[in-house]
Amino acid sequence: MSRDIYTYPDGTIYKGDWSGNKRHGYGIWIRPDGTKYEGEWENDKPNGRGVLINPNGSKYSGDWKEGKRHGRGTLTYPDGTQRSGEWIAGKFVGEKQPLKGQISETEDCRDLEQLNLVLQKRLEELEESKLNRKPRIISFAYLKRFNFVMGFLHLIQGSLMLYFALTIEQISNFKTPVRSYFLQFDTASMRLVTNPELVGEVPFAMFVSFFLLLSALAHFIIVMPGANSIYNRDLKNRINKFRWYEYSLSSSLMIFLIAMLFGVYDIGALIAIFILNASMNWFGLLMERINQFTEKTVWSPFVFGTIAGLGPWVIIILHALGNADPAEVPWFVYAIIGSYFVFFNLFPINMILQYKQVGKWADYLYGERGYIVLSLVAKSVLAWLVYFGVMQPT
Repeated sequence: MSRDIYTYPDGTIYKGDWSGNKRHGYGIWIRPDGTKYEGEWENDKPNGRGVLINPNGSKYSGDWKEGKRHGRGTLTYPDGTQRSGEWIAGKFVGEKQPLKGQISETEDCRDLEQLNLVLQKRLEELEESKLNRKPRIISFAYLKRFNFVMGFLHLIQGSLMLYFALTIEQISNFKTPVRSYFLQFDTASMRLVTNPELVGEVPFAMFVSFFLLLSALAHFIIVMPGANSIYNRDLKNRINKFRWYEYSLSSSLMIFLIAMLFGVYDIGALIAIFILNASMNWFGLLMERINQFTEKTVWSPFVFGTIAGLGPWVIIILHALGNADPAEVPWFVYAIIGSYFVFFNLFPINMILQYKQVGKWADYLYGERGYIVLSLVAKSVLAWLVYFGVMQPT
């Protein structure tokens, strides 16, 4: 059983428990005209204890069975008078206690039955709209296939890059240094001075391939039976933990490599860049975790994540443009910065549209597919741009 919010084509909103594709458990059903039912559901119909409030102000509180008043219940009219007692299949059959007001025993139940008929008609319209609307294009089965295809595309690109890194000499020889810049005491000058030391070298092209292979691995994990069940369950709750954990590794590795390509070799700065970018994605996970349980969207994780994500790029731009003639900066530097600016904004825009439930984004699965497509395009473009940067003359 899952809890989710769904908006029907006619504007009706249901928020509550689901079993499969049916309302089942506890939930709130609200129509645009103000009709509201809050209570228990079974097999897509009110069943158990529940309260129905009509636009005219009347209210029924009591038992339900298969979408009809059935059992003990009280109907309260707008003027405060009540009819309380036993109900069977939507009809009042006996008093439970004296009535407030002047409603007689022999009074017919035309008003009551009219309200019930209106409710049943609306339920039938709702069911008909569900049956007649086009089947959801984006289903869990669709996303499973889609993740497999995306994983395969990442795998092909990553494998090609790894092959080139191992077989093409110009590519395999391209390595970037990692240095430390610690202070030490200089006895000659009797003061602390910076002591640059080579910590190691990174086989650059090979690490670029790892970036795409990590993404392929994440997609293949998602389609595995056990993990796919967790994935589907989380999507029903408008969250995808797999996405944020994968992004925190793969995108952080990529920005780590982009920083090195632009001359950021200090081990401390590189570690900070990696952690800041990973933190941006962990804030994305926090955004989805928190807003599972809130009526009003909490945007603070989104804001903090955006700030964390900007940090690495401030460092990169300073190194890329700060100490060089802009006319002499290679084309791929501008291409990477421009591409990242576009993709950096598309990901948060996708999240905003999901939480604002704009158009098709009201369906969380539509936004999930958007993330998958953006991920493939962004990673492919950035990976190949960085790869081509490796091929530039030194």
